[in-house]
Amino acid sequence: MTEKKTNNLGKKRLILIVVLIILLISAFLFIQYKKTHISTDDAYITNDIYWVHPHISGLVKKVLINDNQYVKKGDILAVIDSAPYKIKLSKAEAEVALYKARLQEAKAVTNAIKSQINLTKARLDRALWEFNRAKTLLKSKVISKDKYEIYLTNYRVLKFDLQAKYSSLKQSLSAFKSAEKALNGAIAALNGARLNLSYTDIKAPAAGFVTKKGVEVGKFIAPQTPICALVPNENAWIVANYKESQLDKIKTGENVEITIDAYPDLTLKGKVESIQYGTGEAFSLFPPENASGNWIKVTQRVPVKIVFAKKPDVPLRVGMSVKTTILIK
Repeated sequence: MTEKKTNNLGKKRLILIVVLIILLISAFLFIQYKKTHISTDDAYITNDIYWVHPHISGLVKKVLINDNQYVKKGDILAVIDSAPYKIKLSKAEAEVALYKARLQEAKAVTNAIKSQINLTKARLDRALWEFNRAKTLLKSKVISKDKYEIYLTNYRVLKFDLQAKYSSLKQSLSAFKSAEKALNGAIAALNGARLNLSYTDIKAPAAGFVTKKGVEVGKFIAPQTPICALVPNENAWIVANYKESQLDKIKTGENVEITIDAYPDLTLKGKVESIQYGTGEAFSLFPPENASGNWIKVTQRVPVKIVFAKKPDVPLRVGMSVKTTILIK
């Protein structure tokens, strides 16, 4: 009995030693793994989200989209009633035609005054020659002083008339410039009216799936409120929130193993693209105020942007939960 007990005790000790060795090896391997693998499950799929805002206000006449529908860039999503904007366009076209007529009228008046100035200048040159000739003849007593006064008066009248025409020309040029500015303003208003009319067709700014649809026929919409959001089916990335104590080991360009909760049997590859210069708390809507009250130190997390090595063959929906493991070099 004693020998049997001794054998059993020896076996138990051997088993205990083997277990301890396995535990030590496992602990060693775990520690080594932790040194080269930094994991977090505080990670999510994200992507560019295009919020579609109408450029103008109006009643919705047509809605050409459904929830979760895929649309291409430039596709018409909804149509605003265009009648009020067509009326504004017609008014703008009429104003442009009116100001064009006024500009032509001002141009014609300016050209007429210029012609009158040229004619008056020719008459003035003739009157000046006759006045100087009369002055010489008066000294020689060939003509009377009354005759001389006639030539002098004619010269002075033409001189004052030319000055008056120059003043009229100045006013005419000012009126022409005003008409030109008014025409440019009317043309700008016309272009704006045409642009607003084109905005009655609300088009997709990018390709993607329709989400958060909030537009129906007969609803009044305005630029302040989006009618939907578009989420692309490509170029998605991951935002993984790592502890600040782990950042000294994380470098851009390092490889990442990715598992998505929605596809547990799928392991994807990625790379660290960048690390945000600030913690998530610092950019939150209500950042913590540590200068007041009792302060408790909390380990902060810093968002790390991770991109996929190649586009996955599965849909990546914004907000999906992900686990990322960065392979430290």
